[in-house]
Amino acid sequence: MRILVLGGTRFVGRTIVDALLHDHEVSVLNRATRPLWDRRLTQLVADRNDAGQMCRALTAARYDAVVDVSGTEPAHISNIIRALPRRESVRYVYISSAAVYNRLSADPPFAENDRADGDAIWDGYGEAKAACETLLRDAFPSGSLTILRPPYVYGPHNAEQREQFLWARMLSGRPVLVPGDGGTRIQFIDARALARIVVTACEGRLVPDVYNVGERSTYSFLEYLHILACVAEIVPRLVMVTDTSIRPRDYFPFRDAELTLDVSKLAAAGVMEGSHLVEGLAETLAWFRRYGELKHAPAP
Repeated sequence: MRILVLGGTRFVGRTIVDALLHDHEVSVLNRATRPLWDRRLTQLVADRNDAGQMCRALTAARYDAVVDVSGTEPAHISNIIRALPRRESVRYVYISSAAVYNRLSADPPFAENDRADGDAIWDGYGEAKAACETLLRDAFPSGSLTILRPPYVYGPHNAEQREQFLWARMLSGRPVLVPGDGGTRIQFIDARALARIVVTACEGRLVPDVYNVGERSTYSFLEYLHILACVAEIVPRLVMVTDTSIRPRDYFPFRDAELTLDVSKLAAAGVMEGSHLVEGLAETLAWFRRYGELKHAPAP
């Protein structure tokens, strides 16, 4: 298959590209701010905010599937819709987010049919992703659009300061500050597991629809921190922060809000989840150590 990945050079996009390259011809479309790492890749250069650049980059393009990793604003979607030729014959896979769920109308774990117009706790990110989903539904015929909604993604190449921030503090002997009693529950998916699901969707082995994607298990902050410590073979120094006037995001890499999903729909579709969090984090820590990403611990 000929597959176009929008984005494709950072973390999730790069992991997806690596998975697709095993069996398919892959092109990436981005601003070319990072070098390509594989000679098999073709690069198209365009800024998704510029409708003219998008049209020029894709005017003669023909693809069997498009994987949209970088669409975070409605304008990004409008521009690709206008630029993509023969849209009716393309499988479109959109990487959305669990941030689309509105906790004012439903409680976690969220299911795919819960209200998904964004939540204010994500500072506009969830609303923008939800708007992107709406535009794509209007533009693509039934049977050609797959929307994947992951919770927190982790793994090698992760540029978000989450697991590596916490490991750096633990390994340097610095305390990890934990919001409240540490009982807030969150959910994860390994970027490599997400990439395998994307491949399945591109190849037509997953019925086009909206899917929550994530490991079945959920974890409290404390459970997650103890897994990180166990993987690193260290006893962590945990300090509970009960002062609610201090924003958790000022000292902890997650918002103090439950983010869990019902992933039974994906399981019913016959798609297997990835490795267990312990195994995935062990492989991730080995990668960070190998490439020297844990040399400095962030300041308190």
